[in-house]
Amino acid sequence: MTHNTQLAAIAALLGASNLSQAALSTSSGPFNFSGSAQAIATANNVLTASNSNNEANVANVGLGQFDASTGVLVSAGLQLTSNRLQVIDGYGYKNNGAGKIASGSGSSSAALNASGASVTFSTIAQTGGSCNLASGPTGNISCSWGPNTAAGEATNTTASVDTANLNDYVGNGTTAAALSLPALSVTSTITNLAGPNNKGSQTTYTVEWSGELQTNYGYLLHALASFDGNSAANSLTLDFGNVSQNSIASLGFGLFNLADANRIGLDLDTISANGDTSAFSSDLTPFANLAQGESQAFIANLLTANVGAYSAQYLLNLSDADFGASGSRKNYQLTLNLVGNVTAVPVPGAVWLFGSAMAGLVGITKRKQSL
Repeated sequence: MTHNTQLAAIAALLGASNLSQAALSTSSGPFNFSGSAQAIATANNVLTASNSNNEANVANVGLGQFDASTGVLVSAGLQLTSNRLQVIDGYGYKNNGAGKIASGSGSSSAALNASGASVTFSTIAQTGGSCNLASGPTGNISCSWGPNTAAGEATNTTASVDTANLNDYVGNGTTAAALSLPALSVTSTITNLAGPNNKGSQTTYTVEWSGELQTNYGYLLHALASFDGNSAANSLTLDFGNVSQNSIASLGFGLFNLADANRIGLDLDTISANGDTSAFSSDLTPFANLAQGESQAFIANLLTANVGAYSAQYLLNLSDADFGASGSRKNYQLTLNLVGNVTAVPVPGAVWLFGSAMAGLVGITKRKQSL
């Protein structure tokens, strides 16, 4: 398969997933396969006989799985390039009696099955040759025809994997794909039954199927959570310093999903905190699908009602946005530290002098009254 064909297949798969991001692609193969299955029919003292070998397995392919360290798997499709070949042959036999003609025919369908993807191909058929059994007192005689080989039938397809089954394609092993013949049948005939009972025909119909199969994967890079819009920063300390009691103390910060056109969105799932959490507040709340290159702004506050030195730590649990195979998504954690010191408001010296003066006046007044 050409590189352009692979990219076209990936683009079609991603379009079906309704993702607006650009996507990267990789492939599992191709893996070559070759196999065959057959059905045999014997008409013994009858004009015609049929037989089938339905659901015959032709080949099994182990498709390499997607490596989750590469990114988030958002699509998968099977790419089959193959050929079905039909071969048929047979023979007839009789004892003395009238002349006879032996012949046969066969037909088959084909299917490709893997987790989340199934395709059934059209039925193909082949009429075999024939051979003559002479008439008269011939004794036991036989004739044969074939093998006859039909022109190969191209059996190509691109089959999308259902989104619900994408996890089956994630890992370090393989995902099984089977090539089978849901319908495989053969018929053998002889033209007449005149003469002794020892007469009949047999036909063997074989389907050979070979080619290559691969999985095309579409994926997005993992999210990249950061407190900095230009580089990865997984921790941040906001220091309020010394703040006067009953004043307002606020500091802003942001969460970023660092820019890359091929990157998946970012979710903030949960927040856990420890330390002096009652001394701080914030509008930090969970969010979903923060696009690459985007940010969310938040405010942290130091509550200044009570004097003291305070510190708290907040663990932000994030993950890749909920698209594609869940087994390929990653989790992340950022750490936010808040520290601050609330100090009592100092009483100015003039206030102390005014208080002393007032106390003196009160004393003088009391002495005058006692006089």
